[in-house]
Amino acid sequence: MNFLEEKIMNDPIVAEVRENRMKILESYDWDFKKMSRDVMKRQFESGHKIVSFGRRTPQQGAAPNAYAPSGHP
Repeated sequence: MNFLEEKIMNDPIVAEVRENRMKILESYDWDFKKMSRDVMKRQFESGHKIVSFGRRTPQQGAAPNAYAPSGHP
C-alpha cells in the first residue's frame, strides 16, 4: 500500500462517509435498486428542476472514447 492509499484508508472523513453510506444502504435492506428507486421518486416529487444533459456531439480533434463500443464516438 502506498502513502496515498494509506492516507485515504485512515482518513476520518472517508471513514465517516463510508459509515454513513452503510447506514443508508442498510436502511434499504442492502438493496441498491430499492434505494435508487426511492431517491429518484423523492427527487421527482420534490418539484425541483431536474437537469438532464442531452447527447453531446464529440468535439473535432478530441480524443476518442476508449470505453465506447466499436464504431461509436
